[in-house]
Order: sequence, then C-alpha cells, then structure tokens
Amino acid sequence: MVSRKEAEGEPPHNAKAKNDLEGSCRPTFYMDTELLKAIEQQSGVEDKKRSPFVAELLEFLLTSPTGEQLCDYAENHGRSLVHELEHQLILFNEQIPTERIAELATASQRNPDQMLIRLVLLGMRVYERSIARMEADIEDSSELP
Repeated sequence: MVSRKEAEGEPPHNAKAKNDLEGSCRPTFYMDTELLKAIEQQSGVEDKKRSPFVAELLEFLLTSPTGEQLCDYAENHGRSLVHELEHQLILFNEQIPTERIAELATASQRNPDQMLIRLVLLGMRVYERSIARMEADIEDSSELP
C-alpha cells in the first residue's frame, strides 16, 4: 500500500524502502462507475491525479490495526469489509448529533473531527471522575455503623 508521503510524491527515506515498494504487490480494486466518478471528483477538488484522501482511506482500511480489526469483525459476522464498515459507521452515526458537533467545532475554531475527539476525551474525564466519586461515597457509607 502506498503511504501518504509517497502518494504526495515524497521519496522513501532510504533505498531499501524504495526497493521494497517496487517489489511489493499492489491489490486490485474493482469499483462501480458511481464510486469512480466520486473519486475523480474528489481528486479534482484536491487538484491531484490521485486523491490523497482516498489513498489514506485505503491505507487505513487495509494496513492499520483498526483496519485489521474491521476485517476480523467482517469475517466473524460474514460480511464484506465494505458492509462491516458501513454497519459500524451507521451504528456510530445514529448516536452522534453531527450538526451540534459542527456548530461546536465552528465556535471553537476546530475541525469537526478534532471537536469529536475533544468531546470524547472530555466525556471520559468527566465519567471517570464521577465513577471515582460514586465509589468514594459507597466506601464512606459502608464505614458508618
């Protein structure tokens, strides 16, 4: 798989990496006409021959630990990788108020993805503190006669 840097035309860091890249096998993907048009349109928006977004997305799905986990889930559920990703995104997206996140992102001068990460981290911190307080209250009440 081609890395983001290589997709953007940056050379590999060393000759071995270049030789490994040249000798590696590239997977073949078959796309329907609608998907191919969408990729071409995105590439046009980014003014590139090949969309870095699409290259990074494919790299993520095929080589990252999360991508490998998605592949395992797909296999376990008898679905294709595309259907598993769609299933996971639909489940996730139904629970998230994307319009409100976009509003908060604009107000805080963040990208929506940065805002979502920020909200998750803040939520985890608040949750962990509330659990710690509840456990302390339970311990205090059990010490009373």
